[in-house]
Amino acid sequence: MRSTLRKSLALMAAAALLAISASAVAAHPHVIGRNGQVIANGQNHYAFVRQADGTFLSCSTNAPLPNLGPAWFGLETAHHGPDSGAPGRGDGCYLADSSPLGEADDVNPAID
Repeated sequence: MRSTLRKSLALMAAAALLAISASAVAAHPHVIGRNGQVIANGQNHYAFVRQADGTFLSCSTNAPLPNLGPAWFGLETAHHGPDSGAPGRGDGCYLADSSPLGEADDVNPAID
């Protein structure tokens, strides 16, 4: 009985950790940092999912975030630099080296 309870608690803790890490890269409009002007009509991207190696992957197979638009790949490339996975949009994914909400992978300080 205790073993089953421990396993259930461990599973729930793992699920909660996954939900917290996924929400860390939640929806956000991209803006020009200097004046706060929203770019690309506020278009968004697919949800980023943290990978085991610490990178974050956004793919067309992930959940779409609100106001998803065709500019999603270009916005991420302009903000975080070239796709760190398979280059280009052909595979339907964008790989960021670290959290897209952190400064570590922000190669264009003009875009937030």
